[in-house]
Amino acid sequence: MHDPKRKPRRITRLPIAAVVATALLFAVGTLFAADEPRSGGTLTLANRGDPPAGFDSMFTSSIALHHVGGALFGPGNLVMRCREDFYTVCPYLALRWEHSADFKVWTFVLRGDAYWHDGRRFTAEDAKFWFDLVFFGARSGDAVRPPAYFARELGVATKVEALDDRRLRITFAHRNAHFPQILANPRFRIAHPRHLMEPLIEAGQVNVSPLDVGLVGLGPFKLGQYRRGSLVRVDRFDRYFERDPRGARLPYLDRIDYVIMPDPFAMDAAFRSGRLDGTARGQAHFLSRERTAAYERDLGESVFFARADGGNFRLAFNVLREGPWQDPRVRRAIALWIDKPAAIPSALGGYGWTTPSIGPGDINVPTEFINWPRYDTAPLEARRAEARRLMAEAGYGDGFSMGHLTRGIMTEGGEFLKAQLAGLGVDLRLQIVDEGEWNRARVSLDYDSQQGRLAPSPIPEGTESVYGRYELNQDAYAKHDDSHLDELYRRLRESVTMEQRIEVWRRVSRYLFFEQTYIVPVAESIDVVAYRSHVRGLVIPPEDMHSHTDFATVWLDR
Repeated sequence: MHDPKRKPRRITRLPIAAVVATALLFAVGTLFAADEPRSGGTLTLANRGDPPAGFDSMFTSSIALHHVGGALFGPGNLVMRCREDFYTVCPYLALRWEHSADFKVWTFVLRGDAYWHDGRRFTAEDAKFWFDLVFFGARSGDAVRPPAYFARELGVATKVEALDDRRLRITFAHRNAHFPQILANPRFRIAHPRHLMEPLIEAGQVNVSPLDVGLVGLGPFKLGQYRRGSLVRVDRFDRYFERDPRGARLPYLDRIDYVIMPDPFAMDAAFRSGRLDGTARGQAHFLSRERTAAYERDLGESVFFARADGGNFRLAFNVLREGPWQDPRVRRAIALWIDKPAAIPSALGGYGWTTPSIGPGDINVPTEFINWPRYDTAPLEARRAEARRLMAEAGYGDGFSMGHLTRGIMTEGGEFLKAQLAGLGVDLRLQIVDEGEWNRARVSLDYDSQQGRLAPSPIPEGTESVYGRYELNQDAYAKHDDSHLDELYRRLRESVTMEQRIEVWRRVSRYLFFEQTYIVPVAESIDVVAYRSHVRGLVIPPEDMHSHTDFATVWLDR
C-alpha cells in the first residue's frame, strides 16, 4: 500500500506452506498504521480503452479490462496475491485449502459471506461452474465454447467437484505442486455468475459474456453505468465481505469513475488540469521519462508515481506461418543483431533494463527465475558478425521481408525493430492496427511476427499461457506447435523444491530464448503511473500492474 508521506516497507516472503487464513489478517492489518482512512468520495481514473471481449477474463488479458475488472470482480480468485507481500498467497474466496500427498488433488473451503452483486450467495457450485468453463469449455448442440486461454497454465484437470455448499475439489492428471500460486494471478477473475450464465449456455449462447448478463460480479464495487467510449462507473457494494483491521467494511470509496481515454496525451492534459486522480495503466499510457519530468515540474508535491517492473519488450515469431523465420538460424540471427540497450530510450520511454542486468535494481523483485539477460552477452560487433554468418548459412544473406503486427497505440517498438533489422537485410513491414484488430489478431495466425509487452506470472509455473504451444494457448506470444514445451512445463509443475524449479526453468528459458529462439527478449520495461497525492491506501505491486486493481483499500485525503 502506498502512502506518499510514508516510506514503503518490504515484508519477507513466506513459503506457501505457511499460508493459512490468518495471512489475510496479517496482510491487511499492517496497512493502516499511519493514518485513519476516510470513507466516501469518488476516485476518477483514466482507462486506456473500452474493456474488450465483453469484459470476459477467460478470453483476454488486456489491462483495459483488468484495470476496471479488479473493482467489479475482485482482486483475486479463490486466492489472491497478498496486498502486503505480493509474493505470498492469501485467502480470498477460499478461506483455506489442502492438497493430497501427490499434489494431484486440491480441496478448497470457501467462505460463506461472499455475494454476487445481485444478492445471490457465492457457493462451491458457482466455483465449479467457473472452473469447468476454464478447463473444459462448454457445448450446446453444435455450439462450442473453448476453454479459457489460460487453462493449460493452471494444469491438466480431470475433474472438478462441489463436495458440498462450501467445499470444492479439483483433480489434476499430474502433480501440480504450486497451483495456489498460479491461481493467484489476478487475470483469472471469476466474472461468470452460474445462475445467470448457465441457462443461456444451455440454450445455445455458449459464448455469453459478463457484459451480456449485466457485469454481475463479486468485487468491492458493482456496476453503476457503462457508456461505451466514454465511462465505466462502479459504485460501492455494501455486501462485500472484506473488512479492515478496525472491522469496518471495505471498500472506503463510494464510487470509481473510469474515463475511457485512448489518447495518452489527452489523459496527460486531463490529469494535469485536475480532472483525474490517476492515470491509466497500459502501454502508451504508462508514463515516459519525459512525461514524468513534465508532471513533476508542473505539479510538484501534488503528484506521486507508482513504479513497477513491467513486461518484456520482445519480438515473437509465428513459426506456424510459412517464411524464412521458420528456420531457427534466422531467428537466432535476428536475436543476435538487435542492440538491446538502444531499446530503452527509443521504445520504452527511457524506463527499463536489459542484458547484462538481472532485475531492475531500484524495485525489489526476486531474481531467481530471471534467465534471458544471460544469453547473447558478447560485444555487439561480435554478435552481429555471427548474425550475418547465420543468415548466409540459412540462404538469406540478401535478407527478406517479414510482416510485423503492431499496435497503433505503441508504434515506437515496431519502429525501433524495423530500424534495427534493416541493417541485417530484414525488411520489417509494420502492420499497424487499432485495438479491436489487435485483440483479434494477437491470438490468430494471420501475421508473421508481433511485438508487445506483457508481464507474465512472477512464478515460472504460471507462464505457459504466454510461452506454450499455440494449439493449447492462443494468447501465447510466439505461435509454435512444439510439444517438447508441454513436457518441460509438466516437469516444472511437478517440481517441489526451489532447486528443482530453478533447474527446470533454466531449461525452459534456454530452449525458448536461445536454442529455438521462438521469442527474442529485448528489454524489460518499468511501468509508471501517476496519482494525485490525496489518493491514499493504494497498493503498488513490485511487478505486474494487473495486480491490486480492486482499489478496496483506497481512500481520499481531501
